[in-house]
Amino acid sequence: MIKSALIFSLLVTLNTTTVSSKNIDNLNGTNHYAVNNYSDDLDWSKIELIKVEEEVELGFDTKEYLPKDFNPLKGKNDLNWNKIQLIKVEEEAKLGFDTKGYLPKDFNPLKGKNDLDWNTIKLEKVEEDVELNFNTKDYLPEGFNPYLGMTNCKLVY
Repeated sequence: MIKSALIFSLLVTLNTTTVSSKNIDNLNGTNHYAVNNYSDDLDWSKIELIKVEEEVELGFDTKEYLPKDFNPLKGKNDLNWNKIQLIKVEEEAKLGFDTKGYLPKDFNPLKGKNDLDWNTIKLEKVEEDVELNFNTKDYLPEGFNPYLGMTNCKLVY
C-alpha cells in the first residue's frame, strides 16, 4: 500500500504544473494563470506502471475457521434466476383481540366497491379568489412584468 502511494505521488510530481520565475511575475501583474511547460515533453509510453500487491496479515489462520475443502467460488454461476419463482408472503396482523366484536353485523369491507359509476358524476370547476394577505409586489423587482418575453403564448383565464 505504501509502495503504491509512493508511485502515485511520483507520477503526480512528474505531471504537476510548474511556475517559472517569468510566470510568477505574471501572477503579480494582470495574468493570473500558470503555464504547464511539461505537457508536451512527457512521454507516457516510457512510464512503467507497477502493480504492488501486499498481503494482509490478520494474525491468525482463516483456514481453521472454514469447512474442510471450502471453495468460495463453488456454485457462483449455478443459480438460474429465470427458474426461481418469487412468492409474496403476507403476514397476518395479530392485534390481541377479536375485531368482529367492534364491527356491525354482516360487515363487508368490499361491499359497494364497484358500485360507483364515474361516468354519471359531473365534475365542476370551482373558481375562487385566493387572498394571500400580503402585497406580492413588495417582493418583486421594480418594474417586474410577468408577461415580458411571452410573444407566442396564449393566456387562458
